[in-house]
Amino acid sequence: MNFIILGGGSAGWITALFAKHLFPNDSVTVIQSPSVGIIGVGEATTSHSINFFRSIGLDPLDLIKNSNGTIKNGNNFVNWAGQGTRYFHTFSENIVDFSIPGVFDSGCREFYLKNLIKNKLSFEDYMYQTKLAYANKIDLQNTSWAIQIDARDFAAYLEKFGVNKGIKVVNGDYTHPDLDESGCITALNLSNGQSVPCDFVFDCTGFARLLIGKLYQEPWISYKKYMPMKRAVMFWLEPDADIPSYTSSIAMDAGWMLKIPLQHRSGSGYIYDSDQITEEQALIEAEKYWNRSLDVKKSLIFDTGRYQRVWVKNCLAVGLSTGFIEPLEATALWSSLQQLDFFRHFINEIRTPKDNSIKLYNELVANHYEEKMEYIYMHYCTRRTDTEFWRSFTANYPMPDNLIEKFELIKENNLRHFNIDDPKIIGHFSLYSYLQTCHGLGLLGDDINISGYENIKPSPEEYRTITDALVSQAMNHTEFLQRLKLSK
Repeated sequence: MNFIILGGGSAGWITALFAKHLFPNDSVTVIQSPSVGIIGVGEATTSHSINFFRSIGLDPLDLIKNSNGTIKNGNNFVNWAGQGTRYFHTFSENIVDFSIPGVFDSGCREFYLKNLIKNKLSFEDYMYQTKLAYANKIDLQNTSWAIQIDARDFAAYLEKFGVNKGIKVVNGDYTHPDLDESGCITALNLSNGQSVPCDFVFDCTGFARLLIGKLYQEPWISYKKYMPMKRAVMFWLEPDADIPSYTSSIAMDAGWMLKIPLQHRSGSGYIYDSDQITEEQALIEAEKYWNRSLDVKKSLIFDTGRYQRVWVKNCLAVGLSTGFIEPLEATALWSSLQQLDFFRHFINEIRTPKDNSIKLYNELVANHYEEKMEYIYMHYCTRRTDTEFWRSFTANYPMPDNLIEKFELIKENNLRHFNIDDPKIIGHFSLYSYLQTCHGLGLLGDDINISGYENIKPSPEEYRTITDALVSQAMNHTEFLQRLKLSK
């Protein structure tokens, strides 16, 4: 078969490597336009990316070394629960397997968090990865972790790696397709007159959405009713002397600002509600926060949402071609990887797919985006009332229907994993994440019933002693990066 990936960049080259890994004896070709740039001034991932990269033959540490990358312990949220506040959203730590004697033999990390909440114990003091992050340390053995990379360096490394694996590259601008009588794509034509034959196409054209949107004109499901962010102004910051091992998300007057620390700089940007402020006002506020003048690298206008279907005929959209929520919680690349990962379940039908299989796949991807949108929405339901944006958020943006019942459980402090787990969502935020975020935002009720679950092993104090010792021994993040850079 001829597999074609239309579009380079991170999503395009990851998709190409994924296709080559699954179909090593088939032809995989990336068509990329030399005139189309890469969006982003830095890109953060989630912990799911590490296993995915390894599954297609990529070494995460080699990715870091060759993309000015860094380690990510999680996300530091600043000022979301009010000025001067912070909370940390970690991935997971696996030093011990929590248990509750006589109730559960293992798998009780959520009950550990509930014990912390009940006893009003600081997550900063009693969670290992949070302590590591705020000390700018890492522990790659005992935690789940992610990477932060320079998007351009990352794509260049993936291209070099892919070419060595036998992936073909065609540089040119796509103009139009050849279709058979059923509407399937048989070839993609380029402005230089070249025609590239294909049996299956991955649309990785980003916001251009040249195939899933412009060719197949798939209906767009907009999230603008719920999601306030519409624009972003992006810029760079100088690298920190001691490089943070986490992404920062900083609540601002009309949105939030990201900071993704890389080895040679930090990528940053203000993602804002353009109904509330202009780009000039956003930049002034950002300059005041960072106490320096800023050079705008890119301005983005976006519509949050997704396509109704992402697999149409013999075309599958991946990455920004599929949809976009917003950069908060690094859901963009995560969504791309989840899409590809679940595609493994359908490769037996790649040559002659059944309509019900395509329907199921599209349903799974749609559910994935809906859950991500609801989780991101929840971040804006804070107690902040200091600006018009925060005061009027719930009035201007109604809560998604599927979140309403869940939110009542959150306010009662009675959320359980049964309320979250759904076999028809391909990757979702766990109860462990919900508890961290809702606690950090101050959304949980004042009381929580943990009757019968108090005797958790190890106890919070025992676990704190264990983790304090490990933090003291853990490696400094910047020192680790320096050693990695010098390694062969």
